[in-house]
Amino acid sequence: MALSKAKSEKEDLLNCPICSEIIIQPKILPCMHTFCKQCIHEYISNMGRNKNSELTQFTCPVCRSVVKPRNPKASVDEWSSALHDNLILAIMISTTKGDRQQDCNVCEQHQQKSTAKFWCEGCEKTLCEKCNTMHKWLLSSHPVIKLEEFGKNTYGLDLHAVFENCNEHPSNSIEAFCFNHEQICCIQCVTKKHWNCENVKSIEEITNSNSVYDTLQDKLECIKQATLKLLNEKEEQKRDLKEKWETTGNDAAMFLEQVKCKLDALFETFRKQLNVFLDEQNTDLNIRMRLLEQFVGSVDHWITVNRIVKEFGTKTQHFIQVETMKNQIKTSLIEIDKVIKHETSFDIKFAKNEILEQLETADTMGMLNKTEHELGDQIADIRNCCKNLGIKYLPKFEDIRVELVKTFHVDGSDLSCGVCVGEDHIILGNRSTKNMLQVFNKQTGLVINTTQFELDACRLFYDEEQNQVFISPFQVKKLYKAEIVGDLINNPVLLTFNKDYVGASCKHNKHIYIVVDLAIKKFFSTAGPNSSTEMLTVVSTNTYCGTNGMNMFKQKIIYTTKDKEIKCITLDGENVYCFKDKMIKTPECIVALPTGLVLVVDRDNKGSLHVLSEDGTKHKTLLQKFDTISDPCDIWLDNNDSETFYIAGGEYLEVYRLTCD
Repeated sequence: MALSKAKSEKEDLLNCPICSEIIIQPKILPCMHTFCKQCIHEYISNMGRNKNSELTQFTCPVCRSVVKPRNPKASVDEWSSALHDNLILAIMISTTKGDRQQDCNVCEQHQQKSTAKFWCEGCEKTLCEKCNTMHKWLLSSHPVIKLEEFGKNTYGLDLHAVFENCNEHPSNSIEAFCFNHEQICCIQCVTKKHWNCENVKSIEEITNSNSVYDTLQDKLECIKQATLKLLNEKEEQKRDLKEKWETTGNDAAMFLEQVKCKLDALFETFRKQLNVFLDEQNTDLNIRMRLLEQFVGSVDHWITVNRIVKEFGTKTQHFIQVETMKNQIKTSLIEIDKVIKHETSFDIKFAKNEILEQLETADTMGMLNKTEHELGDQIADIRNCCKNLGIKYLPKFEDIRVELVKTFHVDGSDLSCGVCVGEDHIILGNRSTKNMLQVFNKQTGLVINTTQFELDACRLFYDEEQNQVFISPFQVKKLYKAEIVGDLINNPVLLTFNKDYVGASCKHNKHIYIVVDLAIKKFFSTAGPNSSTEMLTVVSTNTYCGTNGMNMFKQKIIYTTKDKEIKCITLDGENVYCFKDKMIKTPECIVALPTGLVLVVDRDNKGSLHVLSEDGTKHKTLLQKFDTISDPCDIWLDNNDSETFYIAGGEYLEVYRLTCD
């Protein structure tokens, strides 16, 4: 693959993601990330030291892909040495550094030494001029390029890192893939571990029949562009956050300045009031002080006069003088008493404004008012692009929630059950005035075809391999099946070998599993209506039919019981968990997600939706009520999209999608 790269990008290619220096002794992982041998060795060793239990695998430091050692019996210290040498990148680094010439690998094998000028992509060897000439004669079909062009025409990826042999059986080539367990297998793996799995295909069959591989680059580019779009949105959020931060800071500073200005103005007004009061009191005190000073002067005068008159005057003069003095003192006292009689004294101090006083105890100048806005499902585009690659993503128990996608109204119906068939169709059980099975188009919302059915359909199951639907009627000991032809349902036929009340049914490998009174049974899916097939009991249970639901997840059976429990067992009948909670009063309809989570419809009080964790220890309510349905009768997954599910009841069919918080 030829691609010109900017110098900085090429330098990044040659740098170790761990130490950021030019890679020394390149070691490449199966995910195609390359590291210094010493760096990846220390990384693996640190993982081993930080893990309490014995290390059996490690993750790539860049993309977190799981890497299993080539030799599981080797010690952790030996893992890095066993990794594939990235010879291609080693040559690129050596050529780029220009610190030494490349030796011809062919000459080296014959104990000779010559300067290499070429690289053979077929032999993965360097060649000198002479060896290249010989090579053209012998192996003309091998692509050969000049070493100086080597770094321009490669990403430094050594495909030998993609180990084509089985990890468990290193001598065997990988030849198949088990879709049930999502595991790559050799023939020995298939024989020993996956012989009972119903969906095992050879790699050749998958790659030849799956068009995904032909358009993989376009689909990966779609994922990249969707991710870049979200990244740009996040960058815009970051810029918007900075702008809001600056605006909020400026608003706070402006508010503080306004408060300071207001406080300065209030202080100036208070100081003026204080000065006016001081001036008024000083004026009043000065008047009183002058009267008292005048009276003191007058008394002092009379003291002098009385002494002179008494010493040098007559008695008559002294008498007259005394009487005059008394009248004058009396007049002065009356004047002083008039001024001072109602005089008061003032104790003054500063009384704080109650509102401003709160500033002394305030912890903050103001509150940071945060308003949250729901951004919705931000990775919906990325997830949809990943679906095109067959990557199924479902939220974990902790963050799972549901959202209503659409509601279909089937006028005049009484929907009791349903199942998806093919790309666009749903088969619905309708127990209105006339019992019937209807083919419903989930794209248009229209009923396409109708097949009369003599009983109330309680549960449906579609066998994709045989293209037939199994029908469990309500409150009768019968089980029917009908073939699907295009968008038509053939007349249902009775399976005479069944003698039980049948509830929900599902399939594993070649068997159809049904829940009946006090047991779960199975029979071959190819059994004919009048065959002498024997119904085999898988496990005895506390179920009764017509109401109990059942679903399968990998090698486990999940079902509801007459005691309002949700039980999980293995195919051998061993108990995995039993869940019972007063929050789920009438659990009947259930569906198991590919992650092992279980959606449960509680029909009590007009219905609610719940989810159980994979181990059955945790539960939470997803919907307190449904949008239009007041009597939910059944729940099932979309056969093309495991994130979408349907709820049926009465005249309505509601479509929901699983999302994350």
